[in-house]
Amino acid sequence: MQTMTKRRASGRINEEHVCVDSFVQHLSEIDSRQEITVHEEHNDPPDFWITIAGVKYAVEVTSIVTDYGYDDLCKKLHETIRSESEANNSLKGTYALMIRERPDIPRRGTTDWGILVSTAATKIREMSDAPWGAQSYLLKDANGYLAIQKLSDQGTTIGLCRVPAVKREGEVQEELSQLFKKAIETKRKRLKDVLRQCSNIILLFYDAYGYGDIEDAQKAFLNVQGYEWLHSIFMAMSFSDIPNTLYPDTPGRRGVFLYSKNEQWH
Repeated sequence: MQTMTKRRASGRINEEHVCVDSFVQHLSEIDSRQEITVHEEHNDPPDFWITIAGVKYAVEVTSIVTDYGYDDLCKKLHETIRSESEANNSLKGTYALMIRERPDIPRRGTTDWGILVSTAATKIREMSDAPWGAQSYLLKDANGYLAIQKLSDQGTTIGLCRVPAVKREGEVQEELSQLFKKAIETKRKRLKDVLRQCSNIILLFYDAYGYGDIEDAQKAFLNVQGYEWLHSIFMAMSFSDIPNTLYPDTPGRRGVFLYSKNEQWH
């Protein structure tokens, strides 16, 4: 197997590398004899060109953020704000990071994430002399809000209080179906020029935080339409103990095909 890569200046996990390796390993398990060559595109789209048994495919990666991932994001935000406040010796009293339903929280490692953490630490420092029950908003949008609330003058800690919108199993699958539909529509527009030169386009879904359920994804995909222009759709799901063979510095994942014109790939 051969790979040609570009370097990304970022300390975070490269989701494209995780996803494409999951895809290639899955294909190798189906048929270990087929030759697979991976070329990472510098001027994307697509993200990769992959040749499988002599046939060339354009491969595009896109993230899907489920409620499982959002829960993890909330926990990471809480931990980071707490660490920032402790490092600055600004934590005087007991506070709660209040998350109501699902406000749009920036992705980890981004500039907006850093600004949010810094703002939260500043708010906590400014509230040290405020009465208990005082609250200061960090984010507020149509989906909910994020706030810091002072609970007591005593102690030196920050808790996490999340009040999510309660969803039944069917609602979770409906949410995932909508995420699939939106991603497919967006990628069709993005890849319109690629389609002119390559009809074999493969879309790789990346479950951003690795907490997805394969059965939920498969059931949700049954309600999706308008993907026939794609050759295949594959989803890299939960993290596992398998190594990443293409990019050893990046974690490995298991994955599953949601759709393919090649019946042998199912």
